[in-house]
Amino acid sequence: MKRIVTLLLAAGLVLGAAAGSQAADIKAKGTWDFMVQFGDQSALKHDGQDTMSAMQRLRTQVDVIASESLKGVMFFEIGSTNWGQSNQGGALGTDGRQVEVRYSYIDWVIPQTEVKVRVGLQNFTLPNFVAGSAILGGGAADGAGITIAGDFTENVGASLFWLRAENDNVGYDSKKDYKASDAFDVVGLTVPLTFDGVKVTPWGMFSMIGKDSLDGNHADSRDQIGTLRTGLTPIGMTSFSGSKDRNGNAWWLGLGGELTMFNPVRVAVDAAYGSADMGENGARINGKEMDLKRSGWYASIIGEYKLDFMTPGLLFWYASGDDNDYYNGSERLPTIRGSWSASSYGFDGNYYDSNCDVIGLTPVGTMAVFAQIKDISFLEDLSHVFRAGYIKGTNNTEMARHGYGVTPFSTSEGLYLTTGDSAIEVNFDTEYKIYKDLTLFVELGYINLDLGDTWKQAQKDSVRENNFRGAVNLEYKF
Repeated sequence: MKRIVTLLLAAGLVLGAAAGSQAADIKAKGTWDFMVQFGDQSALKHDGQDTMSAMQRLRTQVDVIASESLKGVMFFEIGSTNWGQSNQGGALGTDGRQVEVRYSYIDWVIPQTEVKVRVGLQNFTLPNFVAGSAILGGGAADGAGITIAGDFTENVGASLFWLRAENDNVGYDSKKDYKASDAFDVVGLTVPLTFDGVKVTPWGMFSMIGKDSLDGNHADSRDQIGTLRTGLTPIGMTSFSGSKDRNGNAWWLGLGGELTMFNPVRVAVDAAYGSADMGENGARINGKEMDLKRSGWYASIIGEYKLDFMTPGLLFWYASGDDNDYYNGSERLPTIRGSWSASSYGFDGNYYDSNCDVIGLTPVGTMAVFAQIKDISFLEDLSHVFRAGYIKGTNNTEMARHGYGVTPFSTSEGLYLTTGDSAIEVNFDTEYKIYKDLTLFVELGYINLDLGDTWKQAQKDSVRENNFRGAVNLEYKF
């Protein structure tokens, strides 16, 4: 009898598990990416990077769907695996152990409403219509938080988010307790307005920044805390820990939109102003205190005309730069984690996101004009993009003359260019669909960098004037 009861219980558990497994639909999608690139990966002459590199990665998203109102999402990434590197499993013998969790969240709808909620590890990208987000966006803008979105009317919506960017990452103090000022939180609101042929999205964002939140470095080698820090501070500052204030703040206001009612003409704009203030630095530099404040703006516009076999366009942007006073803070736009995709070599518009970004991840401290022709196609499944641009710095030349340790590579956001510095960039990129789900990308890029006479000779000698890059990418999407 006991055996029969045991078998019945076991059968019940199996059937219950089977019933539970049928309660949700499981769907998977993702990409396999392979890339080989040749050439210069930065404008620094001796950057320690190979001229030729090859790598691969696998990205897989698994959706667990209970209903139209509830689902969970897990996004795994294996790699990037640089071919030949044993610690990444790319050397002879393979056996890599690089499995990362990029997203892990649930989407659900508040009952009796149409309000959508997303909770967990997710991407946070500000509205953008021209060339990506200058302040927060792209593949590196993933974090932990909550997003609530809904529509007031057919034409007016809203999205509110909270991002916990950093917390408890700088270790312990002498009492073995976490520091009270090591949190970095961001809240934002976007209000998309959609009408026939017109889209406009005003947005705002506010951040509370503990002075210890971006101090030091994490134990995890993948951390890019330096990018966060240099995006919020004046040039030359490596820490907030010297601030007299325990906490600081940052805020941004922006507006973006596009006009398509005069098809085939499209015009889009993005603009923003931001300010980050951590008080004053307690330590003196050359006998003077440095103001830990950074505030500035940028504006961009693109116009395109779609033809049958191509889409010519013109892109322009201007971003404020530092004045001639090293100690009064910075006049550049503060950023958190930008992804400016104006080009595929100088900026963040490449297919694989292969960390070139020779000029920068943001347009901060620069102005530029790019002429481009995209969607060039005379054969089925084959298309091209051609770009040619001129980039000039907007930072005062006195910042280079004074020295104080300022170099063209002083910020991890990108090159620090003055009004005496400029660059010319040319891209020619090709996309060929071998099969419906298998695509071959080829990227060719050239950048000529011209630094002015305001820099010291040693600083100019460290910069590579002519930069070349070629890359072949193979992507299987499933």
